[in-house]
Amino acid sequence: MRYKRFFHSLFPKKMKRQVKELFVSSILLNLALSLVVIFEPIYLYKIGYSLQDLMLFYLIVYGAYLLLMPLGGKFARYKGYEAGLLVGSILFATFYVVLFLIQDYSILFYIAPIIFALQKTFYWPAYYADFARFSDDDEEGRELSSFTVSTSLVYILGIAVAGFIISFWGYGILFILSALLFIGSNIPTLLTKEKFKPQKFGYTSAFKDLFDKKNRKSLFAYIGFGEELIVMVIWPVFISLIIADMKDLGLIVALATLVTVIISLYVGKISDSKNKRSILALGSAFYSVAWFIRIFIVNQLGIFFVDTMSRLAKNVINIPLLAITYERAKTKNVMRTIVFFEMSLVIGKLVAILLIYFALFFITDEVFAFKLTFILAGGMSLLYMLL
Repeated sequence: MRYKRFFHSLFPKKMKRQVKELFVSSILLNLALSLVVIFEPIYLYKIGYSLQDLMLFYLIVYGAYLLLMPLGGKFARYKGYEAGLLVGSILFATFYVVLFLIQDYSILFYIAPIIFALQKTFYWPAYYADFARFSDDDEEGRELSSFTVSTSLVYILGIAVAGFIISFWGYGILFILSALLFIGSNIPTLLTKEKFKPQKFGYTSAFKDLFDKKNRKSLFAYIGFGEELIVMVIWPVFISLIIADMKDLGLIVALATLVTVIISLYVGKISDSKNKRSILALGSAFYSVAWFIRIFIVNQLGIFFVDTMSRLAKNVINIPLLAITYERAKTKNVMRTIVFFEMSLVIGKLVAILLIYFALFFITDEVFAFKLTFILAGGMSLLYMLL
């Protein structure tokens, strides 16, 4: 009975309707993402684009996103959060169709990043603001951990299935299936009409917030998200060189994700009752170590170990970090806080991209280049402590 009570205590009990709708929508969207996200850079690499080309691709994505993002905040404040989610998910589907066609039409290599930037512009400010607006103050950590765990479980299924789809039917079927799921993810939020009062959002105010001295410490903390660019782009390519079979790659990453699930629930619970900043600092240090260990990885067992360690540590970071961010959003201006958060982490990713892009002009040894990016990610991970 004691264990049953403990297990139930890990989950939120006062989740509002808007958060429940976002929860189901998020599961569908992340199922679509899980099919393609880890294979996206691998696909570009396999059809002939170098690491430096990949950096250029994402430089266009995040450069455009930084400039466009305040417009996404403006759109969500005027048309509603659900409208932003709808437009963003349609653009998500469009992006992956265009991505697949790059192998036949090379000009799309420069068009696809703009579509991706537009997707981010409409979707993520609306998503984060929706959660910040309607999450429960007393159970924010548990709501976040429930989102994290549901996403992890979906990723276990999606990544494993994606590896088989690529092996037997190729990337075309994979991208089409994910596009359909992206569109379908809107169904839960469209079942009920959003009650929304249009409000103004200033484009220039977003940039003023970004460079305001009082936000400087938070800016540098969020710049730590630059490591995500490396985990999303460089790490999948690296492990694809060690694990050539896409089925094995998908299964190993899925298993590593499964190991982190229960611990993530517990992190959400203690984030509601303990000092979030202490948990964040612990996760940041642990995550940084995981990045440095990647330097020595040479086989499948090592990939499983370090990927499990990294996913666990990142959840220990993400849950309290987002809870702190949402708390600030509720006490200040929700959309301005969310746009500041997103713009700051984009700057972090741009910093990582530019450092890697220019370093690759001087580094000819690809293995050394991979290891150098892991060191950069480990250093950036320590910035999370500043929050």
